[in-house]
Amino acid sequence: MSKKLFEYQDEHMRTDLPANARINPQDMRRARQAVIKLHETGQQGWLDILEDEKYWSLVKQKTAGFKKFKHCLVLGIGGSDLGARAILSAVKPKSGAARLWFAGDTTDPDKIEEVFAAIPWKQTCINVISKSGGTLETMSVFFAAKERLEKAVGKNKANKCIICTTDPEEGELLNYAQLMGWATLPIPKNIGGRFSVLTAVGIFPLSLAGVDIKSLLEGAQAMKNDWLASSGPHMTDRFAAWQLAHDKHKKRNIHVMFAYSAKLDSMIHWWRQIWAESLGKARRRDGRSNEFAPTPVASIGPTDQHSQLQLYQEGPNDKIYTFLTVDIFLSKTKVPKTAVKFQPLAYAAGKDFSSIIKAEAQGSMQALIQARRPVSLIKLPIINEFQLGALIVFFEIATAMAGEFYNINAFDQPGVEESKQRAKQLLTG
Repeated sequence: MSKKLFEYQDEHMRTDLPANARINPQDMRRARQAVIKLHETGQQGWLDILEDEKYWSLVKQKTAGFKKFKHCLVLGIGGSDLGARAILSAVKPKSGAARLWFAGDTTDPDKIEEVFAAIPWKQTCINVISKSGGTLETMSVFFAAKERLEKAVGKNKANKCIICTTDPEEGELLNYAQLMGWATLPIPKNIGGRFSVLTAVGIFPLSLAGVDIKSLLEGAQAMKNDWLASSGPHMTDRFAAWQLAHDKHKKRNIHVMFAYSAKLDSMIHWWRQIWAESLGKARRRDGRSNEFAPTPVASIGPTDQHSQLQLYQEGPNDKIYTFLTVDIFLSKTKVPKTAVKFQPLAYAAGKDFSSIIKAEAQGSMQALIQARRPVSLIKLPIINEFQLGALIVFFEIATAMAGEFYNINAFDQPGVEESKQRAKQLLTG
């Protein structure tokens, strides 16, 4: 298992930026100290939780009581859902571990019923994730799922098959769980949903699924330590700084994450959420209107070479690009040598598919660079829990740093709250 952190290459991000576009080292240090202070004062906790032995002991203890289940229905939305999906999609869980089902991110009745109809309820536990218990999608699906579970095993037994990941001190879900006698897991009060994947929110279901949690947290800790120990601008800092520089000086406010591995599709959708919800703010901290905000776009290669690359290369030069690639793939599948008989494919005959996808990624990058598009590269040595843990913390730190550069609060979501209230008003008539 590779324990070396992945590479970040950004020499092609300079392109046509003016000399004064870069964030100077002093402002970089000031932003870093601000992010560190958020943790020192307890305002944020997503870095410190990695070393909280008491917290992880509690999570491990509660998880052990649910290891007997062969299936787990995970109900959450946004940060309470995307992170666990991203990791589970990228790694191969151990055989014999629980199968995870997801349904809390939708109110589409057909999709909900499709999942419910497939679940073997007598072998299933439910993990509902909501800090307050007021999340419409998650909680409405939860009560529908609870009813199915009760019909399958009875009300008394069903109560022993439910665990709520929620606020440890207050909230409607915590109160109701205590009333019903359901097990609970704490979401630390100073960790918001989109920064919560490396808490019980993600770790509980991933543990049931057989994911190597120790390596996942080791990778996360390694990235944290690397950032804290760096004397100059760290790769997380540069990733964030390029976003502001191109947004402010060249009006490039669209950030395309181009992943060349199907296993990383869910990961870039998790990044899309943390980047958009954290940085898309109407006002700065000083109350002034915020005219800059990046729009994240998730693209998967090579599929989107045939749907979006034409726009990226010859359309408006209003985007920056990050390629997310993998050096070592597990499969050695090749194009058969007999393909040489088919002239249009002769050049690929005998080549393994890992070589092909790498060539396609490199070709797409070179074409964009030739077109003077700003391109950077995150190059994973391999996809495993260690690298995924490091990647998550990379994006979390970069998001917090970008918040400092933009001078906005990266940890609230007033726009989301407004839409929730409007939906509630419509439903109450």
